[in-house]
Amino acid sequence: MGRSAAEFDYIIVGAGSAGGFLALRLSEDPSLRILLLEAGPSANHWTTRIPAAARYTFDGGPRNWAFETEPEPFMDNRRLFQPRGKTLGGSSSLNGMVFVRGHRRDYADWVAAGATGWGYEDVLPFFKSMERYRNGPSDLRGDSGPVSVMKVTDNHPIETAFIEAGVQAGHANPADYNGAAQEGVTVFDANVDNGRRSGTARACVEPAAKRPNMTVLTGAQAMKVMIESGRATGIAYRYRGEDVTAMAAREVILSAGAFQSPQLLMLSGIGPADHLREHGIGIEADLPGVGENLQDHLEVHLKFTCPHKGMTRNKLMARHRILLAGLEWLLFKTGPASLPPSRVGAFLKSTPDVDRPDIQFHFWPYLLEGWSPPPGKDGYCFDVGPVRSESRGWVKLRSADPFAAPRIQLNGLSNPQDFALFRAAIKHAREIAAQPAFDFCRGPEISPGADAVSDKDLDAYVRANANSAYHPCGTAKMGTDKMAVTDPQARVHGVEGLRVADASIMPVITNGNINAPSMMIGEKVAHMIAGSSPRMT
Repeated sequence: MGRSAAEFDYIIVGAGSAGGFLALRLSEDPSLRILLLEAGPSANHWTTRIPAAARYTFDGGPRNWAFETEPEPFMDNRRLFQPRGKTLGGSSSLNGMVFVRGHRRDYADWVAAGATGWGYEDVLPFFKSMERYRNGPSDLRGDSGPVSVMKVTDNHPIETAFIEAGVQAGHANPADYNGAAQEGVTVFDANVDNGRRSGTARACVEPAAKRPNMTVLTGAQAMKVMIESGRATGIAYRYRGEDVTAMAAREVILSAGAFQSPQLLMLSGIGPADHLREHGIGIEADLPGVGENLQDHLEVHLKFTCPHKGMTRNKLMARHRILLAGLEWLLFKTGPASLPPSRVGAFLKSTPDVDRPDIQFHFWPYLLEGWSPPPGKDGYCFDVGPVRSESRGWVKLRSADPFAAPRIQLNGLSNPQDFALFRAAIKHAREIAAQPAFDFCRGPEISPGADAVSDKDLDAYVRANANSAYHPCGTAKMGTDKMAVTDPQARVHGVEGLRVADASIMPVITNGNINAPSMMIGEKVAHMIAGSSPRMT
């Protein structure tokens, strides 16, 4: 297996949203020796620092795994792109920075699924301890954590119109959707710090790496967990072309994300026995739930033109404007490049009788073609979709080769209720777009188009155009049933000394973007391991 490296107390695989917090918190104890392995390069690059530069890492490159699904059987057999962070900070280094804790009842669902100790009152202290909320502390918000969170400012007039139109349509406008009430149209919180992305690379990994007990290796890809007599003893990984084995005296913690944590478990002999045998992998623990229960959010764009040339943010995509924005950011950390691309949105109910919002909007003050806003056009987009779905997919091995991408199947739209939720979302969007607040900029709806009104037409549009919102989770879920992979302490059933701590362990997806809950998981599991209370100073 190659040479053996030094022994550590804890080995963390993946320096992403959860892994960064694990590294920061566990290394606070100077008596512990911590190894953090990251397959990708450093995040010290302009594309991961400038908030508006997220689009430059989205399509691929050295900091993006750029996975894709298998042909999706309920979505016209399309393959869906799945960008995943391959760098320090993981997907927190390339995502849209929209900061959403989820609805408090989401965590009651976690407890009902067997994740005892993960109710809202249990997780709230960790949400508070991980954030530095720039709009002021409260009983529900923290002001001293490592990740800077701010309510987005400098909204475009069309973004302001979206908020006003939502209120005109009868929706609430909560003061803090991450606080007491989520439902309504809102300005988003974003993890931005004085014009810079505040992901876990900058907030957690960089300070942890300065500690003498912390070893951070980039370009180090884990191949399998070493297991002896039912206990995880270390990690085999590839580093600078050489196979290395590092030993863990206490625990191995997988924080490689919802696709690669289950992949690593299966490569290590932990997973559905029949599937492992197909690939010639010996069985260490027969856990049929590994790779199952994959959940994601889907979304589709409603596009409207704007009749006034140069009114929308499309003009900012002209080459000279990009250069000017980049220069302003470089000199002052201000201007268009200093803010995330998605700044306003909504959490709405499909029908009045549901117990919490089941639809989310991201509103964009520019017209998109795919994910690119062409500078010669003007318009705006409602990006809408369900946040609660019963559709479930899976992650499987492509082969026993640890460097082969996993097979991914979302099975999006496999539950017919998803279509009803999309129809409700489109109806809400059209109602908001028709309000007086949009009179100054309203042009015709061009996609799906005003003629698309029947259920059949809308369902066909969704089937042909819906895409992933890139929120995969659930593939190593917490619980005690036969499909659970981890217990409520994130420990893998049937294997000592091994945990999973990332979005994989979510039993049920949360309402909204899942980066903040993923960070919270790392924060909470780190304190579980250390046996301490959350730090509030």
